[in-house]
Amino acid sequence: MEVVIDETVFPPRKHYKDVDSKFVEFTPKCRVLPANYFNEPNTLFTLKARYEPGENKYFPKGGFEIVHVEGGTYNYELDEVIVHPFHLGMRKFFTKQTNVVKEKVTDPNKKGRRGRPKIDPSLKKTLPAYVPTGGKRGRKPLDPAVKAAKEAAKLEKQKKSNGKRGRPKKQIS
Repeated sequence: MEVVIDETVFPPRKHYKDVDSKFVEFTPKCRVLPANYFNEPNTLFTLKARYEPGENKYFPKGGFEIVHVEGGTYNYELDEVIVHPFHLGMRKFFTKQTNVVKEKVTDPNKKGRRGRPKIDPSLKKTLPAYVPTGGKRGRKPLDPAVKAAKEAAKLEKQKKSNGKRGRPKKQIS
């Protein structure tokens, strides 16, 4: 199926050529697609009436009356309208592309993974290996004399407090 422009008539009109039989099985109020709107498949048209040649005086060659979703009525000839592929359940009809190979697209703004970058293998060989020193980890312990002085200061402070906690009351003198 293809859309062809017929320039032998005035004004030139678009119509379908080599249409498959499933696209011409019209039912009342089915969704249709005029040739003028083939590149705008989301526009909603429904079939109002179909006239065979000689059936209606306004359509001597036959034709269609279709209604736009906003309420406008349009008239087309018999070769200008098909049943909409979405009505037939063909959801990917307009997105199909033949013989298209997608290349991997990389975003130039994307910098890659987060965190520390990997070390270059050539640098790995030149870095010195870790040698354990045998020392203790963490904070060094206090000298016993300093520790005893801190304990004595703490006990002295507790004796002065009278066992009460918090801010002391104001002395009225």
